[in-house]
Amino acid sequence: MSEQLEQILSHYHDENREIANVDEPQCSLVLFKLGDKNFAFYGSDIKEILAERPISWVPGCPPSLVGVINHRGRLESVININRLIDAPLQEIPGKRMILIGRGKKMQSGIQIDRLIDVLDVAESQIHPAAENLSAAMQKVVVGIVPVGQEYFALLDLNLVFDCYLESNGYDSRA
Repeated sequence: MSEQLEQILSHYHDENREIANVDEPQCSLVLFKLGDKNFAFYGSDIKEILAERPISWVPGCPPSLVGVINHRGRLESVININRLIDAPLQEIPGKRMILIGRGKKMQSGIQIDRLIDVLDVAESQIHPAAENLSAAMQKVVVGIVPVGQEYFALLDLNLVFDCYLESNGYDSRA
């Protein structure tokens, strides 16, 4: 039996095997939760991830604007996107985090309930968004990403900011 095994191993050892190295395009994603729903942004759109910090309320602002923070000596707005994407507003125990996002038309902090991970995924793993999403979600979701046993709705930050501007009376085309 061992002689037969040695023959097989020597056959495989003598074979010239080439390993195909396939460079598949990758992208970085920031995975997070709002309530019990999973979402993601492209990592290239998120400039920083901040631990919870005091947010100063600004009178006369729309409900989706949580307030402002002092970040590196600059005032940075912090918005809550739950209403924009039909995610329920829930009081989540524990500390919330802030993602600093920079789009084409604006930069703002986005309050999230929980950061899940920052990871690289193959672009081929991003599936088209489902057609049965709510109207609000269809405006901002550009794909669905499976990670382990869960699925994450991939949001386009520029579309989220456009919806925010439109919902607050600004012309997002400007």
